[in-house]
Amino acid sequence: MKIALYQPWIYLYGGLEKSLLEVVTRSQHDWVVFTGHYEPENTFPEFKNVDVRVLNSTSVKRTLFGTLISAFHIARQKIPAEDFDAVVVWCDGLGDFISFRNHSLPLMNICSTPLRAAFDPVYERQVLANSGFLYHLSYKLFKFGFKIVDKAAWRYFDSIITTSTEVKNRIIEGELCTDESRMVMAYPGIEFKSSLEDVTYEPFILLPGRIMWTKNIQLAISAFLKADLNTPWKLKIAGFLDEKSQTYLEELKELANRSSNIEFIISPSHQELSLLYKQTAFCLFPPLNEDWGIVPLESMNHAKAVIANASGGPKESIENKKTGFLLQPEVDAWAKKIRLLAGDIPLCKSMGINANERVKSFSWSEFVKRIDNTLSNIIKE
Repeated sequence: MKIALYQPWIYLYGGLEKSLLEVVTRSQHDWVVFTGHYEPENTFPEFKNVDVRVLNSTSVKRTLFGTLISAFHIARQKIPAEDFDAVVVWCDGLGDFISFRNHSLPLMNICSTPLRAAFDPVYERQVLANSGFLYHLSYKLFKFGFKIVDKAAWRYFDSIITTSTEVKNRIIEGELCTDESRMVMAYPGIEFKSSLEDVTYEPFILLPGRIMWTKNIQLAISAFLKADLNTPWKLKIAGFLDEKSQTYLEELKELANRSSNIEFIISPSHQELSLLYKQTAFCLFPPLNEDWGIVPLESMNHAKAVIANASGGPKESIENKKTGFLLQPEVDAWAKKIRLLAGDIPLCKSMGINANERVKSFSWSEFVKRIDNTLSNIIKE
C-alpha cells in the first residue's frame, strides 16, 4: 500500500526525526513524506534516500504568533494524495491541523505529543515562570482558542498511535480523544546492541541530545558543579543546536562558568556520538516531563545507567535504582546521585548491564509492526 506521511518540519537531529525515518525505511508499505520545511543538511543523512516532497513553506518560529501563523498555513494545506491509500500525520503539536483538508482517505495520527504549550501543564509552568501580565494573558487566550480548534481537527482521525503513556494521558486529559479503542500504544525504540565487548566506563558523564531550553540542561550543569568531582571527571554535553537556541547555549556556557571540566560538543558526528556512548561512565537526561525520550534508550543500549527526572516518558523506560535513578528536579538530589555513580564504577557497570537487558523491550521492529498493522486495519475498513 502507498502511504502519504505529513510532518511540518524535518530539519533537526531529534527523536521524532529518527522515529519517522525508521518507520518509512522499515515498513512493509511504500511511503512518501510531505513537509513544509526541509533541511537535509541539518538532519539525518539517511533522509536523502527517502522520497521527501516539500509543500508550501511552514515557519519554524515557535513564538505564540509564529505558532498561530504556522497552524493557519497547515490547516489550509492540501496534500496531493490522489494516488495514495492512506494519509498519516506525525503530530508533535501542529501537524494534526492538516486533517481539516485531508480526510477523504483513511487518516492516522502518530502522536509524539499534542502541542505542549496547550496540553502539558509542566511545560506551561516553565514558560510562564518569569513572564509578565500581558504575556501571561496572551498565553492563556492562545491556549483557550488553540484547544477548541485542535479538538475539531482530531475528530477526523480514524486511528491514533500514542508513543508513550505520558502522551496518551495528555490526549485523554485534553479531551482530544477519549475513545481508547481508537488508540494504539507503540514505543519508539532502538536497534538492540547485544555485544558489550567495546563498552568501557571512562571518567566522564555524558549528556546527549538536542540543546534547547525544554531539555533543562541547566539542572545537569548545576548538579555536576555541586557534585564537585575530582579530576579527571568531566561532564560532556553533546548535542545538536538550531539557530533559535544559540542564546540558550550562551546561557549554559555562562552557567558553566568556563569550567574546564564541562565540555560542549556541538553537532557531533554519528561516529563521535557512538564513541561517547560507549565510553561514558553513565548518562544524564534532565528534561521535565519529556514525551518519551530516545536518549535514555540509546544510553541503556550501550549499557549505561541513566539519571533522569521522575516524570514523563523516563518513568516508563527507566527502572529506578535498577537501570538508573528517577529523581525530583532538584540540584542537591542530582548531585548526590552523580557523586554516588562517579565513586562506584562497579555500580555503574551492574546498572548498565540491567539497562541493556531492559532496553530489549523497546525495538524499532515492534514499533513499525504496530504502525503497519494499524494502517492495514483502517484501510480495510
